[in-house]
Amino acid sequence: MFVFATLGPALAAILVTSVVEGRAGVRRLLGRIKQWRVGLRWYVVALFGFLFAWILGYFAVLGADPLTALVENWTQFFTVFLPLVLAGILIPSIGEEPGWRGFALPRLEERYGPVWGTLVLGTLVGLYHIPAFFTPILGPVTVGEFGAFMMTAIGASFIYTWVFNGSGGSLLIVILLHAAGNASSSLLGGLFDELPYGGWSATVIDGGVLGALVFSIIAVLLVVFTGGRLSYRAGEQNES
Repeated sequence: MFVFATLGPALAAILVTSVVEGRAGVRRLLGRIKQWRVGLRWYVVALFGFLFAWILGYFAVLGADPLTALVENWTQFFTVFLPLVLAGILIPSIGEEPGWRGFALPRLEERYGPVWGTLVLGTLVGLYHIPAFFTPILGPVTVGEFGAFMMTAIGASFIYTWVFNGSGGSLLIVILLHAAGNASSSLLGGLFDELPYGGWSATVIDGGVLGALVFSIIAVLLVVFTGGRLSYRAGEQNES
């Protein structure tokens, strides 16, 4: 059921596109997965962006301990992080991103603009995960933890929008970004859960507040420094 759920957005996008635009539209949609000529910088952002964001967040809360743990366990970049990225490309990234960024985002941006379109999509992405909170995959959670998850999902969506727009609408890049983002939280969560911390640090980290703060700050910075455009150029994402 988990595997089928991760395929939902892509299957929905293919179905609706086939009805609205026919086979040519489906070919254009899926063709974005092969769009790899996007510039080296977007590969770097996709692979390491979330990783550095999480590291900075943990550093702000726990000081130098996370950096020490990373140095002492540097081999896990190859034995844990990269394998998780490869696995994450298949589940869930390639099953979600054709729906979220491939189908929904260009239409939302065209209608509402980059900022409001991203807010709408980020909210939908967060709500889509509600069933997972009733399983051991994400649950159980408190109301506060769910609120933090929603803020994280919305904030992170601004990164996805910026990368998708900046790469000229490449689904390959946002699929890699999605996979690397999940791999980053898994790697660092496993490493840093062993660190001694408590009090307000435990509340911030274990309650999901850290992710909400980190990605909300990044979202605000992206909006400010891109003038609210998030690299958006009207019509570009709809071209084949």
